[in-house]
Amino acid sequence: MYTIAIVGDIHDWHTQQIEFNLKKKKCKVLKIKYEDLNANFNKKEKFFLNEELKEIDGVWLRFIKNGTLEEITTKLTFMHLIESQGIYIHNSPQTIEKTVDKVRTSGILKINNILAPDTKVTLKNSIKIEENRNYLLKPIFGSQGKNIVLIESISKLKKTNPAGNVYYLQEFIGNINEKEFWDIRILVSKHRPISIMKRTSKKIFTNVFQGATTQKISLNKELVSLSEKVSKLFNLGYGGIDIKFYNKKYFVLEVNSIPSWKGIQEIENKNISQILVNDFLSKI
Repeated sequence: MYTIAIVGDIHDWHTQQIEFNLKKKKCKVLKIKYEDLNANFNKKEKFFLNEELKEIDGVWLRFIKNGTLEEITTKLTFMHLIESQGIYIHNSPQTIEKTVDKVRTSGILKINNILAPDTKVTLKNSIKIEENRNYLLKPIFGSQGKNIVLIESISKLKKTNPAGNVYYLQEFIGNINEKEFWDIRILVSKHRPISIMKRTSKKIFTNVFQGATTQKISLNKELVSLSEKVSKLFNLGYGGIDIKFYNKKYFVLEVNSIPSWKGIQEIENKNISQILVNDFLSKI
């Protein structure tokens, strides 16, 4: 049917699921790591990337590990060049760029009047914070709750060096003294929610990677509308939207364009990987 390249720094359970379901649809699958990509711009060859990519019909992007600015830029540039040849990429490099950078994500949410936690960003430690509020100092490139620091005072902020020397301070929503913390992850595909879970933890970080427990809950009209709006805003082929409910309002915490769904699949009866693959193929 089609030849599909799955590209990522790591090929894990998610790649296996994508590959299995693509092959069920009679697709040929190439598993490629970013480090194996190369370009050769010369007069002789019309196609300038890896030979095996000449005949692909689509690309599915997976995990991009941390690296230098040059490494990350080059990885995404390769994808931009592939897309410029008329090949569909899931998710597009433009979408990855909007979501992998938390500063840009926060700005897009603000410009489009989508409720999110109050956030302060600066390149130097000159942020003024209120002593009676708690903040999360987050790396602007990062996932799975790694390297996040709870900032409870100005003195602690002054002693803390942020990753990449960028101060991205997001106000903590809720009571820091609660015994349990929870938020919501909605998995979307083709701008519609396909599964939802509640993540609960004794830690302030509710990522499944950090040991949070999961529970299947029901979607309501407000969550459906919000997830569809965010998905369209970031042009997600598929994605994970993290939301917190507080004071009778929904706050968008993060938008993930390379989401994991292993945790949500464990509490979901329908085959998520199959749904995602079917939606991907319909875009091609």
